[in-house]
Amino acid sequence: MGQMRFRLHNRNRIAEGGLRRIYVSGSDEVPWQTRAYWDGDDLVAERSTSESGNVTVPWQVDGYGECLLTTATLMERTRPYQLEVELARGLIQRIRTRLFVWEWLGFACPEELQEKLQQATREFSLAATIQDTPSESAVAANRAITLALPTSEAMVNHVSQKAIASRQKDQPKLSTLVGTSLTPKTPDVDVLRHLVESCNIIEIPIAWRDIEADEGSRDWKQTDQQLAWCQKGGIKVAAGPLLRLDDLGVPDWMVLWEGDFDNLVQVMLDHVRAVVTRYAGRVHLWHVASRVNSSKLLSLEEEQRLYLVAQALDIVRQIDPRTPTVVSFDQPWAEYLGQKDEGLAPIHYADALVRADLGVSGFGLEINLGCRPAGTARRPIFELGRLLDQWSVWGLPLMVSLSTPSDTQEDLKARPGISIDPVGADGKASPESQLDWAASVLPLLLGRNNVQIVLWNQLTDAAPHEFPNSGLFDKQNYPKPVVRLFRDLRKSHLM
Repeated sequence: MGQMRFRLHNRNRIAEGGLRRIYVSGSDEVPWQTRAYWDGDDLVAERSTSESGNVTVPWQVDGYGECLLTTATLMERTRPYQLEVELARGLIQRIRTRLFVWEWLGFACPEELQEKLQQATREFSLAATIQDTPSESAVAANRAITLALPTSEAMVNHVSQKAIASRQKDQPKLSTLVGTSLTPKTPDVDVLRHLVESCNIIEIPIAWRDIEADEGSRDWKQTDQQLAWCQKGGIKVAAGPLLRLDDLGVPDWMVLWEGDFDNLVQVMLDHVRAVVTRYAGRVHLWHVASRVNSSKLLSLEEEQRLYLVAQALDIVRQIDPRTPTVVSFDQPWAEYLGQKDEGLAPIHYADALVRADLGVSGFGLEINLGCRPAGTARRPIFELGRLLDQWSVWGLPLMVSLSTPSDTQEDLKARPGISIDPVGADGKASPESQLDWAASVLPLLLGRNNVQIVLWNQLTDAAPHEFPNSGLFDKQNYPKPVVRLFRDLRKSHLM
């Protein structure tokens, strides 16, 4: 059993419940199962290996709110590390690494931003050299973090705008598709009008629970209406996920087949076959499966889920060989592995599908920021760029699905048991904080050639949904400010 020990000046920098979200990861940044606890004055991060690793901690940053920060690579030692110093070291090291990559690509950052990073580096240097005075060292380290985080966001924004401009030299209007996922029920006219102005792709859910609420009896009315509306509006259509591998993705009667894998697979593939046969040639993308990595569907094991996805891909390819296919994964940083001793990371699932040569056309990454469980904690924006670099290894296109709350109030139409993490500097969420996050992430995605589709994962808070207050439209179906962002981006950058 390996241990890393830390001292920190102010325990309140880790919010209540934060210990459960601390994890250690290896050089591939895939988390090991980690148990974090207090041992007297020491914070202990314990895992099954003694290898060196990076420690990720939910940290309260002055004027910024909670953010997952990661240390540089640390080795085990008996003497405790000072956590504030190591988090500052890791943050600045990771920013400087991204800065090198950006400069290598020809996207140098302005001198004023580089000088701010130098200021943060000087504060870190001070913190690192006065660790014999922990209180003063902690103050300097936190100043370094407070300087470095907003500087990194400004750098990301600058580089993203440069990348978009570079892409537009060859193609004034980008081919990136930006849109949202509908609910099973067709939206009202006002919502549809906003979508026509803001989106050039729509994902139709093909919700199995609604299509086949009673076994053997399929109702295609809503799906037909949604498809007809998209075709009338000249909007491209992604259909799916055909298989959503969690309990919300299957009809209630499917529980009868739990434990009978052969019949369960047959029933699920019959659904895939029926959908693709009906709509072949009428959609632009098949979203074959989602939540492949993190959810437990009817007690299916990892190998069984992979087999099911492989069979579904084969059926789609046989019936509609010309339409691209995508398989998606949520929680792409795999932080859930920090709390359990088994499971594959999303990138390992994807690698298995590529190696099996199943004809998958691309992968999807689902990022639902600020919700627990099944969501993703807030991280520095540049970490998304690092993630996209990892997923470029196969040279396949990416579809990125996003959401984040616009309110911290109770949401009675959301899935029970999901809580909202602090996402703003005041520990709350608002339409403005939702807009700010989207405005920082969307340009980064539009600047990437390998990101071909960007979807907002939740249409409206007025209909039953999964993540609290995370729709593009509020409980009265009024558009939130982020809808205006989508509209403006489409007008200025997209076909």
